[in-house]
Amino acid sequence: MLREYEFTFVTKADLPDADKTKVLSGYEEILARNGGEILKKSDWGTKKLAYPIKKNFRGHYAFYDLTASPDSIAECERLLRIDENVLRYLVVKIDEDVNVEERRAELAKLDAQQSEEK
Repeated sequence: MLREYEFTFVTKADLPDADKTKVLSGYEEILARNGGEILKKSDWGTKKLAYPIKKNFRGHYAFYDLTASPDSIAECERLLRIDENVLRYLVVKIDEDVNVEERRAELAKLDAQQSEEK
């Protein structure tokens, strides 16, 4: 059974772009296992942290809206805890059972509304 999640990562800001891409794509692969799918991916960029984390004052934020199995999420969280390039992460379960096509259409509609408002 696939569930919908929001996943936010904060990686070290001083990582080269190639390493950031490698770190994030590794977790994307894990999340895509067992039929999981990334519905929306947002790169929020580098921001100043509210307080230092592991002697870092800035962090690079990435946000995902995705469907995945609970096993994939558990494995991803296990690896995130030991990854030295990841400062913080947050996983929020949005829905228990999700229709991927309906949710993708809903997210596209929200993006269109937000772009019109700007």
